[in-house]
Amino acid sequence: MPQFDIYPNPGQKKLDIPYLVVIQNNHISSRTGTSVVIPLRANSQPTEIIYPLVTVPGVGDFVLSSDEIFTIDNTRLRNPIGALSVLDRSKIKPALDKVIGEY
Repeated sequence: MPQFDIYPNPGQKKLDIPYLVVIQNNHISSRTGTSVVIPLRANSQPTEIIYPLVTVPGVGDFVLSSDEIFTIDNTRLRNPIGALSVLDRSKIKPALDKVIGEY
């Protein structure tokens, strides 16, 4: 699974979470058979840093729901529709730092 690729959500919440973005590097996911992903939410309000707005190429803008990070079996991720831009990729680490950082 290439890092930063965007996949259709194979789960039941496709209306609220139509896409998942892989954030784990391929070096690890190719060995474990799973990938760490973050849901991309539709109809959600972005919040600075923790829930940034990102663009799915050719589709539109979605909210990166960084506090809903999870792993998924690679076999469930099929037919990537694109990848996050370099600008949108740079929003992931600050968002995750807000979720797991110290206060």
